Amino acid sequence: MKRIISILTVILLFLFVASSGAFAQGGKIRFGNLALIPGLSVQGIHDDNIYLGDGSNNTAEREESDWITHVKPGMMLDLTFPDRGKMMAGYQGDFAYYSDNSDNDWETHRGLFLLNYNSPGGLIAGINNTYTDAEDTYGSAEQYGIGALTKRWNNDLTSKVGFNFSNRFKILAFYNYFKQDYDNDVRDYTQDYYSSESGAGFEVKVMPKTWMFLRYHYGSQKYFTHRADVTSSNDASFKWHRANTGLGWDSGAKLAGELNLGYQWKAYENRLDVNGNEYDDRNTWIASTSVDYMPTETTTLSVLIERALRQSASDTNDYFEDTGFGFSVSQKILSKLLVKAGYNYSEHDYFVGRRKDDNQALNASLQFELIKDILKAGAEYVYKEKNSNNPGYDYKDNQFIISFDATY
Repeated sequence: MKRIISILTVILLFLFVASSGAFAQGGKIRFGNLALIPGLSVQGIHDDNIYLGDGSNNTAEREESDWITHVKPGMMLDLTFPDRGKMMAGYQGDFAYYSDNSDNDWETHRGLFLLNYNSPGGLIAGINNTYTDAEDTYGSAEQYGIGALTKRWNNDLTSKVGFNFSNRFKILAFYNYFKQDYDNDVRDYTQDYYSSESGAGFEVKVMPKTWMFLRYHYGSQKYFTHRADVTSSNDASFKWHRANTGLGWDSGAKLAGELNLGYQWKAYENRLDVNGNEYDDRNTWIASTSVDYMPTETTTLSVLIERALRQSASDTNDYFEDTGFGFSVSQKILSKLLVKAGYNYSEHDYFVGRRKDDNQALNASLQFELIKDILKAGAEYVYKEKNSNNPGYDYKDNQFIISFDATY
């Protein structure tokens, strides 16, 4: 009860401050080109399958519902460089409280840094870094730990530097780095790894706001925590080459995002895994496409196409091909109401045992602006489903969400 009262007190105090007239001018506190942007999001979620179980009698696969309250405070510093770009730094928290299963309460903290710089002389520089300290139930892209609390941290860095020649041709160099480290080295050691890649590319303008690009990257993924009989001589560390091509768009165009398709060559550093199974090098097409089309100022259509090779763990030769697509539409009605709907599908095709998972997600939402540029209220329905030829991985999940978002 004390926790609920504390949460409500924070919410009411924030909404009182956010709705006062002291934070006009677009709902931001400004000091010249610097904006200080506090925010708070509060969500209530009824989830009918919090452990993502398949409903079997196995305790680990049980289906159980609960009401989860999320409190998400945030703070962002936004420094604009007129006609050159911007720099942003901030914090986003997520505190989750379960009504009936309070042992599942968790909190996640995220730090953000972003720099985009384009000088009039042609210099291009960019850094995007996200550090996350998590113990949530969302798992990883490798499908590890989904539905279970797992403490971990990761750091995701992407960077670029280059030159724009007369706004017609660009040359770029890239460096990307990712590290993931789980707290429980005895149980989760197979997921501790870091990856880095370097690359180069060029872009050429093919239409007034459209650029065609070609990029090449070379990288490696190494596992740094070893337990049992797993060592650096038999773990699943690997290297890759990839080439990508596609289209991108300038700010202000009706299209935004990237149409990005490519090909990857993956080679393992060791010949056999800890069980004596041979690692299988793999070459395949890849994709990382996310495109928004805005036919009018109030309508946005979005398309997503993704394909990647994902290594299951450090102690196995198993990997899976992750192939998916999605689409969504959002429509603003009478300047106050935003309606969204979307669908996503992905197939996970595993190398070992020929396991195959079909994943679907459907969402529909309404968002209403209560106070212009400051306070919004929303309602959303989310449905997720996994169907596998190994029934132990099946699940269905329905979520009903109400939310209040305040920013000033």
